[in-house]
Amino acid sequence: MDQMTDNQYKRFNRHECFTPEMMKMTGQCIDSLWSFYFSRKVNSTKTNIQVADLKNMLFGLYDGYLYDDLLPTALEVKVDAKTEEQIRGLIKAIEVFIKISQ
Repeated sequence: MDQMTDNQYKRFNRHECFTPEMMKMTGQCIDSLWSFYFSRKVNSTKTNIQVADLKNMLFGLYDGYLYDDLLPTALEVKVDAKTEEQIRGLIKAIEVFIKISQ
């Protein structure tokens, strides 16, 4: 079964939550993932699926979906330290927003 079908998520209003910096950071994470993926020439089907899932979870941020497996998937894929830090920052900011807006 595809990992994304089992994934849990939190909904948030991206228009209220995201600053221009968060929009830029999300785009940088996606760009970094593409660069990472193509530079490693990944041949593992499992890793290909994880990278595709991670890409979908990052794009999901633009639509107001914070997937619970975003960080664990990024760590499994072994994204670079800067991208990991950006993902951690985005998650923290979104979770704070969700908490104060309830």
